[in-house]
Amino acid sequence: MKDIYKNNKNNYNKMIQSVTRYYKDYTKLLEKNFMEPQHLYNEEDRAGTFPANGHDIYNYVARYNMANLQIQAIMKLDGRLDFDKLKQAVKLSIVVEPILGCRFIEDRKPYWKPLDNINMIDFCTFEETENIDQAIHNFIRDDVDLDFAPMVNVRLIRSGRSDVLAIKMNHACCDGIGTQEYVQLLADIYTKLNQKNGTFEPEPRIAGRKDQDRMFAELGITNQDAIFIPGSDICMPTWPFPWEQSGSNTILMSVSRLHSGHLEEISKYAKSLDATVNDYILTAYYRAMLEMGQPIYGVPMEIPVTIDLRRYLPDHKTMAIRNFSGSVNTRLIMLINEPFNRTLKRVSNMMKKIKKGYPGLQSAIGLERLENINFKETLAYYQADTSKTQSTCPLYFGDKCVPTLSNLGILSKSLISFGNNTVIDAFILPPVVRAPGLLLMTSTYNSVLTLAVGYYKSTVSKENIDRLLSLIKNELIQGYKS
Repeated sequence: MKDIYKNNKNNYNKMIQSVTRYYKDYTKLLEKNFMEPQHLYNEEDRAGTFPANGHDIYNYVARYNMANLQIQAIMKLDGRLDFDKLKQAVKLSIVVEPILGCRFIEDRKPYWKPLDNINMIDFCTFEETENIDQAIHNFIRDDVDLDFAPMVNVRLIRSGRSDVLAIKMNHACCDGIGTQEYVQLLADIYTKLNQKNGTFEPEPRIAGRKDQDRMFAELGITNQDAIFIPGSDICMPTWPFPWEQSGSNTILMSVSRLHSGHLEEISKYAKSLDATVNDYILTAYYRAMLEMGQPIYGVPMEIPVTIDLRRYLPDHKTMAIRNFSGSVNTRLIMLINEPFNRTLKRVSNMMKKIKKGYPGLQSAIGLERLENINFKETLAYYQADTSKTQSTCPLYFGDKCVPTLSNLGILSKSLISFGNNTVIDAFILPPVVRAPGLLLMTSTYNSVLTLAVGYYKSTVSKENIDRLLSLIKNELIQGYKS
C-alpha cells in the first residue's frame, strides 16, 4: 500500500513540474505587457461600439481549437406559441441587450461592433417536424458562424400540439447565468406583447466596467495587483481518462437526468451533514472520476468549479447580460474504499474554507489583467499552445484530463411563462471543450436535475462519456441511500 502512495506522489510531482513549465510563457506574457506602455487607440473610430472585457476576450479566444462557444437552452412548453410575436420579442430583446446584435472585432484592444446587416438577420426561425428529438439534436449540432452570426439564435420547433423553444448563446459575450437571464427576458417581453393591447418599451442595457468596479468596491479592494497571486488558477491535468489519439470538429452531447424526488432527497441529506447541494454534486463527480480510470490515491486530485461573480454584487445582478464568471480549483486527496458520506464531509469542509477566501476573485483579477495584453499576442500564445497539444493530447498530457464542474443551480424558482403557455421542462447545455478539458454542466428546473457533457467526435467514445454520466448519476442516487 505504501508503494502505491509513493509512486503516485512521485508521478504527481513530475506532473506539477511539467505543467508549471507549460504556463511559464503565459506568465512572461502578462509581465511583459504590464511593463510596457500601452498605446492608445482612436476613440472616434469606435463610435457606436462597445468595449470587450477580459472575460469576453478569454472566452472568444477559445474558438481557436479549444471550444465551440455555444451555450444552449432547450425548453418544452405545454402548448403553442405565436411565432410572429416570438419573432417580435426576439427583435426587442436585441434592442434591450445590444451586445447580442454585435460581432467581436479582433484589434489591439478588442471591441464589439453592431452587425452591419442587422435588419436582414433572422434571429428567430421556425421548424415543424414529426420527429422532435431529431430536430432538437440537429439544432444542438448546428454550427454557428463565429465571425458574422449574431450572439443569439432562437428556433421554435413544433411537433403536434406543443412547442420546443431552443436558444443558442455565444459564450464570447454571455455565460451560463447570462443565458438564464436571456430566457427570462425573452419570456417577459413575449408575455407583455401577448397581453391585450400589450406593448413593450425597450430600454437598452450596456455592459461595461461598472460591474467590475461595483464588485471590487463591495469587497473593499482598491489595488487588485496587490492581492493577485499569479498561477493560482492553474489546474493540473491529474485524472486518468480514456482519450483517443484522433479527433474531428463534429460536436456531440450526452445528457443524463434525475427526475423529481431525487433532488429533494439529495437536498435533505446534504443539509443533514451541513453541506450544500453543490457540495453533493461535486462529491459525486470526484467519486465518479475515480472510477473512470486507474485510481490515484494519496495525492491531491483537482476539479475546477465555476463561480458566479454576481454573488459579490449588492443586488446579485449585472447591469446587462454578459460574462461574469470566475473559477476556483478544488483539491481533494482520494482515499481507498471511502464511503460517500465521508467524501461529502471532506468536500463540504474544503468548500467552506474556499468560500472564506472569496472564490473566483483571483481568476477574475487575472481576466482583468488580460485586457492590458495586446490581443495579437494573446491570440498567438493560445494558437501556438493549442497547436502543440490538441492534436496529440493523450501523448502530451499522458492520458490525463481536467474535469470541470459548472453548476447553474435552479434555472427559475417558479415555472417560466411565455404568455399563457408554461415551460414545463428546461435545461442548459454547456460549450463543447476539447481535450484535456471536460466540462460537466448541471442545471435544475421543475425539480429535475440535468447533467450534460459535450465532446468532439473521436476524441473520446460516446460509451465512455455516457459511462461517466451514469457513474455520476449513480453516486447522486446511492449517496443519500448509504
